[in-house]
Parts: sequence; structure tokens; C-alpha cells
Amino acid sequence: MSDTKISAADVKALREATGAGMMACKKALVEADGDMEAAADIVRKTTGLKMEQRAGDRTAAEGLVHAYLHTPTPGVPAKVGVMLQLNCETDFVAKEESFQQLAQDIALHIAASKPVAVSEDQVDPALIEKERAFAKSQAEEEGKPENIVSKIVEGRVAAMLKDQVLLNQPFVKNPDQTIAQLITDASARTGEKIEVGRFVRFQIG
Repeated sequence: MSDTKISAADVKALREATGAGMMACKKALVEADGDMEAAADIVRKTTGLKMEQRAGDRTAAEGLVHAYLHTPTPGVPAKVGVMLQLNCETDFVAKEESFQQLAQDIALHIAASKPVAVSEDQVDPALIEKERAFAKSQAEEEGKPENIVSKIVEGRVAAMLKDQVLLNQPFVKNPDQTIAQLITDASARTGEKIEVGRFVRFQIG
């Protein structure tokens, strides 16, 4: 595709999606024959680490709210539902089918895995201390040496955080990948910062 067929709107959209310069975006679109996703891949490959560093400094102030109802049995009312706020940097990415699918996948995961917080810093400190005290008491009752008790306690706390923190949980569709890695991959594809703002899980019974 020639330069004359690359519209200013396309260049602007790619720039908003990737944070790259106008000339870099235009060059990538020409190379990709106008294919926006392919051009975004080209931009990411050519800018690499610089883009990742810029993304870390940017704010994910756009995005969407996604509602998911778990209905495994047709005709039977849903008993589990999730409301998820998934943030990105631009409306352009928020409108992409892949971003909406990401929201669906994360909401489905939340319905199945029942996390209590998005990240470790959101976990109630009282809950962590309760788990730590229980693990210590159990280890001492079993007669474990003092130098081993602390390792057992921290191991139990780490296991709890992996089990209950959304970003730490193995993705239900691919247990070899955590939710944090799933989001990181999506950020790499879009060139934007993507993050879970918050979620609420509802369940009857």
C-alpha cells in the first residue's frame, strides 16, 4: 500500500494505541499495508523496551465495565455473576474485540476461582496475620525446629496469596499462565498499560 492510502486518522489511532511517534506509526502502517494490528506489532518490535518504560509511566484512565453471568446449564438462571472494571489508556483499545475478550476471560476466571483481591497489597492485613498465626501454631504443635517454623509460615502465607489474589492465580483456561502474565501479554500486544481496576463477585447460596 502506498503512503497516500494511509489516512491521518489511522496514524493517529495507532499513535494513541502505542504511544509511538507519528512518523514511526505511518512507517509501520505502510509496511503493514494498512493492517492496524500488524502495524502495532511492527511498532512494538522497533521500539521495544522504550515503549514498555513509557507504558509504566502512563495512566490507564480508559477502559470498560464488563458484566459476566455464569450459566452452565441452559434455561437455568445464573447463580454466579461478576462485574469487572478493566482499564487501558485509550478508547481505541477499549473498543477492540481482543480487549473485550480479555475482560470476558478475566471475569469468567473470577467467577470460577473466587479471588478476594486484585493484588497482594489489597489483602486485609488481618487475614494475613491470621494465616501466619495459624501456620506457626500448627508447625510448633508438630514439633518443627524453630529455624524451620518461619519458613513454613512464610510458605503458607505465600500459598494463601497465590490462591486468593487475582493477579497471582493461574488462569483457568491456561494454568501455566497467571492472570498477571495474561494481562502483561495483552499490554505487549496493544502497547498500552492494562490493569484491573476492581471487581465484585456475586453468588447465590
